[in-house]
Amino acid sequence: METKWLDSSSQVLDAKQQQIMAEMAPLWDEAEDLWESSKNEKAFGLFVAGDYSTIFRSLVQLRPRARTFLEWGSGLGVVTIMASRLGFEAYGIEHEPELVALSRKLAEEYGPLARFATGNFIPGGYAWTGQHGDENFRTPFETCEPGYSELGMELEDFDLVYAYPWPDEQELYQDILEQCGHRKALLLSYDAREGLMLSRRMRKR
Repeated sequence: METKWLDSSSQVLDAKQQQIMAEMAPLWDEAEDLWESSKNEKAFGLFVAGDYSTIFRSLVQLRPRARTFLEWGSGLGVVTIMASRLGFEAYGIEHEPELVALSRKLAEEYGPLARFATGNFIPGGYAWTGQHGDENFRTPFETCEPGYSELGMELEDFDLVYAYPWPDEQELYQDILEQCGHRKALLLSYDAREGLMLSRRMRKR
């Protein structure tokens, strides 16, 4: 994939976008409170929050280039809700049912058009062909069925995918999109140390 670091710090928000961002601030606080009160529960074992303000500005920057949005490992659904409020047709897939239930509850208040499915975001039939085995990944491969059927969609239906990969799993996420995604799909991935990376599919199908 062709990749570049995405700097959205200078992204100018119009009045409507500023209003949406202001309305998202209570959502960010509520998600943080949920994490603090529940972080020792099993469902939150793999949950890590991103920098929501930076991600919001990046979504604004990418909105003219994409219509459909999918969050891999959507957790509490915050990014999916933000995308929905910015006009994306937005979906999230999360393998922890408890987190999906919380996402839907938050969406009722902050972004009712956001949709969530319980399942694995790795499509059926995908096979990792990289340098090391999939047993080295923290991302679960076969803990549950893919969530796409619940959404009535396939990975190739999405223009923009957002993910927060575990360290050293960036290549895995890119490979999934290369093999199974739309030929013009974009992958926006967050790294706590480096920021946001935008990857674009190069493989022709």
